Amino acid sequence: MLGVSALGPEARAWLVADGTVELDAIEAALARLVATPDALPRALADDTTAALAALAALRDPGTAAHAAVAPRLGLLGALAEPAPPAVEHAPPPAVAVARPLLDHVTHALAGLARLERGVALDPAMTAAITAAAVDEVATLGQVGALPAVRVALLHLAVAKGGDVATRRAWAAAGVNLDVHNLGAEDLLADDATLAGYALDDAARALVRALVANHGLAGQHLRGETPASAFAPLRAALPSLPPYAAAALHVINLCDTAAVRPGLVDDALATELTALRDRLVEALPATRPLAERLRRLRAGRQRAGEPARAVDDAVAALAPATAATLTARLADAQLWYCEAATASLSPAAQLKVLAAAAGAATRAGVAVGEPWHAQLGALVPRLFGDGARVRYRVRVVEAQLAAVSVDELLGGAAPPGPLGAFAATLGRDRCVVLDWQPSDEADALVTLLSIYETKSSAAFHATLKALCDLYGLRKDEFDRVANEADYLATMNAARSDKERMLDHCQPGRVVEVGPGGGVVLDLLEARLPDSDVLGVDVSTEVIAALEARRAREGRRWRVHHADAFALPELCPPGTVDTVIFCSILHEIYSYVAYPGDDGSPPRRFRTEAVRDLLRAAFTTLRVGGRLVIRDGVAPPPGVRRLTLLADDARPMLELFAAQFEGRAIRWTELADGRIEMSTPDAMEFLYTYTWGPASFPYEVREQYGVMAYDAYVEAIVGWLGGPDTAVAVALPPGERSYLQPGYRDGLAGKVELTDEHDRPTPLPDSNCLIVVERRT
Repeated sequence: MLGVSALGPEARAWLVADGTVELDAIEAALARLVATPDALPRALADDTTAALAALAALRDPGTAAHAAVAPRLGLLGALAEPAPPAVEHAPPPAVAVARPLLDHVTHALAGLARLERGVALDPAMTAAITAAAVDEVATLGQVGALPAVRVALLHLAVAKGGDVATRRAWAAAGVNLDVHNLGAEDLLADDATLAGYALDDAARALVRALVANHGLAGQHLRGETPASAFAPLRAALPSLPPYAAAALHVINLCDTAAVRPGLVDDALATELTALRDRLVEALPATRPLAERLRRLRAGRQRAGEPARAVDDAVAALAPATAATLTARLADAQLWYCEAATASLSPAAQLKVLAAAAGAATRAGVAVGEPWHAQLGALVPRLFGDGARVRYRVRVVEAQLAAVSVDELLGGAAPPGPLGAFAATLGRDRCVVLDWQPSDEADALVTLLSIYETKSSAAFHATLKALCDLYGLRKDEFDRVANEADYLATMNAARSDKERMLDHCQPGRVVEVGPGGGVVLDLLEARLPDSDVLGVDVSTEVIAALEARRAREGRRWRVHHADAFALPELCPPGTVDTVIFCSILHEIYSYVAYPGDDGSPPRRFRTEAVRDLLRAAFTTLRVGGRLVIRDGVAPPPGVRRLTLLADDARPMLELFAAQFEGRAIRWTELADGRIEMSTPDAMEFLYTYTWGPASFPYEVREQYGVMAYDAYVEAIVGWLGGPDTAVAVALPPGERSYLQPGYRDGLAGKVELTDEHDRPTPLPDSNCLIVVERRT
């Protein structure tokens, strides 16, 4: 072993941090390359470890190893260009200079080295699948094909690399830089490049075919590449060595495994193997639009997005529109589509694809033949977890909602106030699509990402108004931006929610509006033999719950449905318990409902609560129960408030100006205190405890719909009276109570007295109502 004189410090640091390549073997191989530089690049074709050593030398410009090796590597020097980490790849080791292309090719070659040694390519692969891959590599070695495989692996990503001057020269020479497979093949068109590896004509042709077609199998499985993309390879197979399909399969396995550990599991390896076997035959016909979209959203669907979300988006298209979009995409190769668009809703993702197809048609591309849609420019805009990306996704969705698929397919969708798509025509029938935000959109995204750090209710309210101006509900942004906090809030007060379970009848138990799922968890634990189902109209809630259900192995199920139509999901007489946990006040506050007197729909009508409870009551068997936990209005009365906190008075004034449930009034007292009705005080105080970030949408809700006794009497009456429904008697401490969090949240901020200046407790915040079906 030569030691540090051969292996430079950056390479050593990377190899140690990465841990996937044997340091001693690389250092010894590099020492041999430095000692016999004329053996390059033939040594790279003949020995995987030598190829890895040469790549390691590229990490340390200025060292003796780099001086000896780099000038003889030709195109491979482009891999060493520093760049940001690659999208969807595992995070790179923490080293001074990020070289993601070099990282990827090194990992791909390291995978080949593992298979050559009989070791699993990926930790997710079982012994049987590993053995098949090891045998395939061994067979390729016996027929002398591994040199072509190594050279192809070395050159897969070269067209992505290079500095600005190099890429400008490549573009001037006609290299396709929009589609990197074809670009890499262009760079290898000069046989002089491959001649240095001492490959014969058949091996050179194989290298070019492997480079041009690498990764297409995986992209086909994820919906990005159509079957027609394999036509050139199938046409070339008779002129290629008989092991070409096997060599491409090994390339694809190593290239995919290099993205991140765990990606190539048995299922994916089996799918890739089956596709290899079909390469010599005709691949399946064009996929239906829903199936292709579902594959493009595979990551989202594994994370819990309902499969029907895709079906609903496709079903919403007119049949002629769906047929046109399917036909235009049938031969489209969609580059970076999953990373660029999967964060969008299925309907918005379809519109991006329609925009690409429309741009291609407008540019004169014959979309009935193979063509390319390059969506890589959308990746930095729409991929990631940062605040700006999350908000930009919603801005793009809002803008797309304003245009139709037909307009986009026509290629002339008008720009909106938030931006528009822009397309250019590249080489080899490639349309490059990007989103061009307006100045307004950029400003909106900036403000929305800043507001998360603010604590002023007025600031949040102003941004809500700004969002409303563009048709963006601010609470939707808040829930996306603070999803973890939101679900934690929904799952808080676990012990308080447990009291509901004492009154549930086992059997089939349905929760309407399950939120973060804590009640579903409690029901599953308390009633292990019951069928527990959550029903919610929000696709975001259902997706989050389905993801958690799969992740945690939960038995409860969830269903995306409108609870007003609950009898369609659960026929009458089939349910034992229906639970409403903090959902009825939202129905009252948000659902615009017509009046019994024929008046037009508006919010804050008890008719909406009534009809929802009637729908749920219909599903109950005799003896079944409605279990309701929600806000409760206090009895009529007067309360005096001393506002101690600096933000209390501004918050009260803003609350009175913006509360949508009813007019809020108070009287100023001589000593600076205020006097207001007990129900108004309750609504203000409990909104105040939620804080500025929640304020803009808390003022849209009325938490206390009715006082306890009036509520119970109304519910029993709505459900047919005492002959049909009976309220279960509960202890006073369960009927109506104060959650401790409100008391703790207001301590030191507000003091409360009655109209005689006697200290008085806060009004009850919650109630529990249980109604049983008699007949």
